[in-house]
Amino acid sequence: MERENYWQRRLQRRRLLGGAGVTALGATTWALAGCGDDDDDGGSGGDAAATAAGVKPGTATAPTPTTAGETINKDGVGKARQTAIFASINPYAGLDSGLLWGFTVFDHLWYTPLDTGVRENFLAASIEQPDPLHFTVKLQDSVFHDKAPANGRAVKASDVKASFESAAKQTKISNSSWWSQVFDHIETPDDKTVNFVLKAVDAWTFSSTNAGSPIASSILPEEIAKDPTFMDKDLVGSGRYQFVSHQNGANFKLQRFDKWRIKGEPYLAGIDYKLIQEQAAALAAFSAQEIDGVGLNNKLEREDLVKKHGDKIVVDAEDSRAVWLLQTRADGGFADQRVRQAIYLALDRKQMVDLMNFGEGKMSGPVPPAFGEALPAAEITSTYAKSDPAEAKKLLAATSFDVNHEYEMKYPLLGDRYQQFAQIAQSQLQKNLGLKIKLVPEDFGKWLAQSLYGSQYDGFICYPTLNYDDPSSYIGAYTKQIGGRPNWAAFSDDELDALVIKQKTILDDKQRLAAVQEIQRKAYAKAAPFIPTFIAITNTANWAYVKGRVIGRGSYGLFNGKVYIDKG
Repeated sequence: MERENYWQRRLQRRRLLGGAGVTALGATTWALAGCGDDDDDGGSGGDAAATAAGVKPGTATAPTPTTAGETINKDGVGKARQTAIFASINPYAGLDSGLLWGFTVFDHLWYTPLDTGVRENFLAASIEQPDPLHFTVKLQDSVFHDKAPANGRAVKASDVKASFESAAKQTKISNSSWWSQVFDHIETPDDKTVNFVLKAVDAWTFSSTNAGSPIASSILPEEIAKDPTFMDKDLVGSGRYQFVSHQNGANFKLQRFDKWRIKGEPYLAGIDYKLIQEQAAALAAFSAQEIDGVGLNNKLEREDLVKKHGDKIVVDAEDSRAVWLLQTRADGGFADQRVRQAIYLALDRKQMVDLMNFGEGKMSGPVPPAFGEALPAAEITSTYAKSDPAEAKKLLAATSFDVNHEYEMKYPLLGDRYQQFAQIAQSQLQKNLGLKIKLVPEDFGKWLAQSLYGSQYDGFICYPTLNYDDPSSYIGAYTKQIGGRPNWAAFSDDELDALVIKQKTILDDKQRLAAVQEIQRKAYAKAAPFIPTFIAITNTANWAYVKGRVIGRGSYGLFNGKVYIDKG
């Protein structure tokens, strides 16, 4: 296989931006949340036509148009929604803070857009790869924010080395196994040269889940990377914006970094975040122009805003890449595969789409329809999306599963949709299997660290996946360890573990696609405890005065420095 195809491979062009609450101004939520029509193209490509509900993968992308010759206002301050209080501003202490600052305060060597799959250099002036286990990065000129301890000094190779090696040791951030099983070390022969040395070949090295992670690949001053507790009280990076202030983990203020490596950017003078936890309050704040953009939960909210504001607002409707999951355990009473199979068959995904999204959604396997590695729609219908309550009851009755025990179903307090999904799953399992289930809402920090990562739940846990930019991240849950932690569901399967690891080493795109699809088929046959249900449509409304927006490029669009406010 050609080296360029491996190192700068072009993933199939079936890609979309997703993530409810992610506006043109940045990651206003960190997007564990996912907010159309059935895709019947066989999972290997598709046309670029727009559906009634959202944009199909492969649609050409570009910044939203502006009037030729118009003056760009660089005095505007973006007003964005914050959906939950951060337990810590330290990006090493939480997924929420890590993502937000990764897209704003910190710089990165490169990033891989969703729509092309081709790495685009950021701080890296060039990247050379003599072989799959080594690559060399030459740095552009850049400086840190003019705050202690960096005080505006130049970014050096030693900062990159310290940042990557520090991130690899963190236990509280959601690192992929790349950081422990693939990444070895970095050598810095001079201030502008960074030599990466890997322990193993990984076809997804440059993806945003691995070495291009918006969290782990954030470049910190060496002094802070060696003592990350500094970030409990302040943030210093070299990104487009400087951290100014917060109020107990909320209402963040950022200001433009005038010495940003791209001269003239960002166009916004700053971003002010406003804590608005309830969706109804957020919609009201948007209508009052207290915030510039808002993620919409469903088409009724979309239609209501369009009726109120007409062409004064712009609504981007696109396929989400967040797959809503119901996660069981794989030990105790759930160790019997038939129990998990019964739960698969007891769920009614169509009802979930109807109740949560008024019919705007798609059935999904582990890898969502936006990717060529997704299973064909017809196969999803006959497997993952199959609902058969009678067969489910029969399967469960043949086991010794304790139906008299009241099982917990835990979900994070991150908005109405999380509760709604849990209530629907609870109702279906009670009706179709006679299970007793108690809903347990939890603060996000506790839910993430203890219930999900720490596997502290006795029955069920539910959530939407992140909007990953690569298909490999969706099947990582089938390994015995996830990001250096024991499998969240106590699931251990030698065959699946080996297959997931092996697909990362396959350099041929077509062969790797086939391998990812086969893993999904085997996961269904084994009733893996991570049960996918559906993906929805991401509706995001922005006032038309928010100019220069970029859509269709996945999370890459959150690095956009050309957004500006023009109220005319």
